[in-house]
Amino acid sequence: MTSAGNPTSVSPPFYATPLGVWAIVAAWGLCHLLLRALNTPVLGTDDMFENVLVQTLDAGYMLRQPPLYEWLLWSSQQVFGPTVQAALFLKYGLISVAAVFLFLIARKAISDPRLAALCAFSYSLFYQFGWNLHEGVTHTVVLTTACAMSAYLFIKALETGRLGFYLLFGLAAGAGLLGKHSYPVFVVALLLAALSDTAWRGKLRLLGLLLVPFAAALVYSPYAWWILSEGLKLLSSVSQTMGVASETPHLLRAGEGLGKLAFGLLGFSVPLVPVLLLLFWPRYLGRGTREAPVSDVARLCGRTVIAIILLTAVMIIITGATYVKERHMHPLMLLLPIFLFADLERFGFKRQWRWLAVIVIAFAAVAFAARIPPLFAPDRFWCGGNCRHMKPYEDLRAPLSLRGADEATLIADDGYTGGNLRMLFPDARVATRAIPARTPPRDKCFFIWEEGGKEPKAPAMERFARVAFGEGGAPLTATYLTGSWPHAWKPEGWRTTWWGVAELAPSDARCQ
Repeated sequence: MTSAGNPTSVSPPFYATPLGVWAIVAAWGLCHLLLRALNTPVLGTDDMFENVLVQTLDAGYMLRQPPLYEWLLWSSQQVFGPTVQAALFLKYGLISVAAVFLFLIARKAISDPRLAALCAFSYSLFYQFGWNLHEGVTHTVVLTTACAMSAYLFIKALETGRLGFYLLFGLAAGAGLLGKHSYPVFVVALLLAALSDTAWRGKLRLLGLLLVPFAAALVYSPYAWWILSEGLKLLSSVSQTMGVASETPHLLRAGEGLGKLAFGLLGFSVPLVPVLLLLFWPRYLGRGTREAPVSDVARLCGRTVIAIILLTAVMIIITGATYVKERHMHPLMLLLPIFLFADLERFGFKRQWRWLAVIVIAFAAVAFAARIPPLFAPDRFWCGGNCRHMKPYEDLRAPLSLRGADEATLIADDGYTGGNLRMLFPDARVATRAIPARTPPRDKCFFIWEEGGKEPKAPAMERFARVAFGEGGAPLTATYLTGSWPHAWKPEGWRTTWWGVAELAPSDARCQ
């Protein structure tokens, strides 16, 4: 790798171009998509919940989360159906787009295009990108992409002064608002970072900044209308989710929230930041020699990270929010690698960059390999006790189809069952106790719940009916179905899951 004072004068290699970065990240995503989709059709965490929601295309679905992810998933399902392929195609497609925008920002902050590409690939050393992304994550992928796109377009608007880039920045901001409610903090942090820096403050155009909210409002307007017409009914659920409706004293909740923020930032940093500290320790012990000042774009990225962390801390202090987790740190830490790489480039390291490239490749390979055993041996040793991605929902298809489930109303007790029932029966009307059906009732109606790993006894149904529907619920007649878990070397039946099925009258209030 070359230093900031000696940028490469020849054309960059393919992997260090926007198309190359996109192709490599897309290929990485395709490998994970095929690994999962070719071995199990089961929908896992988060995806199953979304699969129930997007049976229809609506302006809004819930107040807790904006609908852009649902809109995109609905579009993907028009091609792939309500399957795991639709969810994975959307997820990895968005991540490949985010990677391109992060690379484009890095190219402005880092003089060596190869180092900028390594910076983009190094995001896989964040646990939340390199591992947890494959296991869950829905709206956060949209948020990450919108933040990366917004930051790049904001920088372009500042550099060129063109109103067109301000307009594009506003459209990206609208997409971010539709991605997740936490997005505005990222935009405010960008503006504060620019205002705090003399190199950028004078480049802000008032007319351009006035265009931004108008463009964002245009994109956001369908959901805004839904909020005013339907969403405000759900306002109380948001305060409960964020932990601001608790009876715990405000000061204690604020302290708890700040503590969770600190631990979340530390957890999100692993293992990328520790790896950089170990490889480039001379710089952090003050033993390196700077070859050039840090670039203006790199400084803007660093100040944005500081600003958004401080803004988040202030919001926690004001609201007393306690629902703060490591998986919420994406916008706070998104621009940190770009600043760190640009800062390190000034010190002329060469061998360390090569070692970092080896570590990135090795980590990606290990993360891929580690996902293989749980697909063939879903036992406690390889994936813990749940192993939800291998649960034998497929064994429900034939017996439920014989009962007429293909076009019936299917009421599931939980999101995992509901999402996978829709995968099995794409023409059915699926609902859960938490997600009501949005389409007209059907001629048949079934209530389906997971009973567990042991064969249920007859009295269990009456007990469950009262838990699920209240003491006033009428007794139901249960039919029990079982599924056998797959395993590469254990005999069939080594582990089973039982489900209960009760047919309800189509006129039953629960089926409406």
